[in-house]
Amino acid sequence: MLTKCSPDHFTCRDNQCVPLEKVCNSENDCTDGGDEIDCFTAHPLATYISTSPPQIPLPFQVDVNIRTADVDLMNAAVRANLRLRMHEWRCDIYRMFTRGSPCIIARVLCSQLWSPNVQTFNSLEFATTASHPVIMAKRLSPGKRVDGEYLSFPGHGNPVVNINDLHTHTYCRYDLLKYPDDIQTCNITFQILNVCQDGLKWELPSSSEVKCPVFHEEFWVKDCRFLLPDNFSSRFFVQLTFRRKNAYHIWATYLPCILLLGIGYGTLLLPLDNFNERGTMSLTTLLVFISLYAQTTASLPRTAYLKRIDLWYVFCIAFLTLVIFTNLATSTTTNTRGTTAEGPFWWHPSGPVEQRNEAWSSKKLPNSSTQQQQQQEQQRHEESRRKRKELVLKTASVVLGVTSLIFIIVYFTGAYITM
Repeated sequence: MLTKCSPDHFTCRDNQCVPLEKVCNSENDCTDGGDEIDCFTAHPLATYISTSPPQIPLPFQVDVNIRTADVDLMNAAVRANLRLRMHEWRCDIYRMFTRGSPCIIARVLCSQLWSPNVQTFNSLEFATTASHPVIMAKRLSPGKRVDGEYLSFPGHGNPVVNINDLHTHTYCRYDLLKYPDDIQTCNITFQILNVCQDGLKWELPSSSEVKCPVFHEEFWVKDCRFLLPDNFSSRFFVQLTFRRKNAYHIWATYLPCILLLGIGYGTLLLPLDNFNERGTMSLTTLLVFISLYAQTTASLPRTAYLKRIDLWYVFCIAFLTLVIFTNLATSTTTNTRGTTAEGPFWWHPSGPVEQRNEAWSSKKLPNSSTQQQQQQEQQRHEESRRKRKELVLKTASVVLGVTSLIFIIVYFTGAYITM
């Protein structure tokens, strides 16, 4: 061929020169696409059987690129989009390549060669192939020039590569005991269906390359591993380890709860006579906590054990319940008759104040001095009861304050230790 192109360039039909490394790269570099014509040039011999592996056991390697991974907590599953690159098996086929650099991977017709049929074993649904598998032949051995235009390569020196994109929805047993500071480990099990159980010979450690997803909104991807039951198994595992990001619960759960605890605790610091304000504030705070707990529980799967987040809400609800009981026990209000009514949990050694007032008012007093003494005695009793209520209120504020502080420190220290 008369051409102006150098030997390291491909001549297009319009005499355009294209570098050899761009020939058969699935991109039209020539104007008429001539560099992509006759690229499917790998042809098996007449004795080749495409329905069975070329040899048993078959040398095999897998590179796993996990593009995306999403945790499906309610269904106890993990969704992942993966690209499996399986290679290193060889077969005796005779390949004819268009002029090109020996480092290029030549494409092969999928129907001509045997390729592994990979499915996820523990999937909730059948694994679907996102795109048709791509089978290629790696050029590793030197070829021989044929007719000046082509290079031929023997099959035994040039391994075959299969690239398969899979979408999986795989069952995963989640342990939510430490939620929301939990670490979850999920195994995606793959099985090659058209190979017998011991029909592969894994080339280790080169088969252990797994690329993890770079970003996930809810989890840190701590680790991705390639696991094998043994070196001849037709199954292999990809293990994903996730750690939940706790920033969401810090701002959406813990910080609001701590503020609500502060509001509920603040009712113990109000004056003794402000029972209506103390009762309304503490009861409203308790109802908000119950609503938050119900909302959080509805967003999580049901478990037979208490999760870490459950302990947090149980403590908050119990804390506010004790605050409400303390406010009821120290309540003092004035009824419509102008007499003092004590709290329902307060102990009166001489009977309720209202009954004593009625007894004293109905009693015929002999003289004014006796009546004055009884009034003074009544005032002393009321002052004594008030002091005891204030003491109970102060004691409860100290005990509940110290208890809540210790619980919060222990709770978050334990979460930090487990990180």
